[in-house]
Amino acid sequence: MDCNSGKSIGPVKCDTPLFILCPGFSLSVFFGLFILLASFLFNGVPPAMAMSRFEPWDNRVFIAVAERYGVEAAERLRRVHDLVIENQDKPVLEKLKLANDFLNNFPSIADPVLWERDDYWATPFETITTNGGDCEDIAIAKYRVLRMMGIADNKLGLAYVRNRDSMHHLVLLYMNSSGSDFLILDSQHPDVLPSERRKDIIGIYLFQNDGTLYLFEDDGTNNRKFKARYEDRKLSKWTGAMERERRNYEEYAQYNHGRPLIPE
Repeated sequence: MDCNSGKSIGPVKCDTPLFILCPGFSLSVFFGLFILLASFLFNGVPPAMAMSRFEPWDNRVFIAVAERYGVEAAERLRRVHDLVIENQDKPVLEKLKLANDFLNNFPSIADPVLWERDDYWATPFETITTNGGDCEDIAIAKYRVLRMMGIADNKLGLAYVRNRDSMHHLVLLYMNSSGSDFLILDSQHPDVLPSERRKDIIGIYLFQNDGTLYLFEDDGTNNRKFKARYEDRKLSKWTGAMERERRNYEEYAQYNHGRPLIPE
């Protein structure tokens, strides 16, 4: 989508108990599960269940990227890599600001100019190596950088909004505890701001990586909130970009001792 064209992205496409005791259920198994649960509560989730930590890439990854896309592309990718490595232990708000500042410095380039297509959602790898993109591309790149920094997937979503000139636009949201309590990362705004301070945009819908879709009720005041929630509504452009991203990084795993470039 050309973020300044006003063109739409397109149309949106009996509980089971936790433990069931039965005659064949081993008492020792029950107590084992109880001890495991207690361990989770007091010691936290074990490493195998926690989000994987981002590990440094082998230098051969950057050499391979330089050979294919040029030295400047490899250096941009290295700067993203270093941004993640150096800041993955920082507080959440600092991570949001760092990702927003870094990626807002990429040139804004409309899809017809960069990709010779009307509406192309680039992968973060494509945005970094080509050095630019439109609002969707920058928002998707921010999503990926924050995920690599350790931000939970369910805290992030991409929101389709409209500004007061009726131009359509895509921004990244960081969602706090409640449905309407979120921070906005916008390629057309320098600051990460809470929703109530962005009355200049009207929310239309928000989608998340797991397929959850929210419809906004938004009159441009502090009454902005979600009016409906739907499951399994993944957008084809999003799933297409994520699949291409997987292929992007799989291609370079061979230069990283076979290790995936993006944590699972």
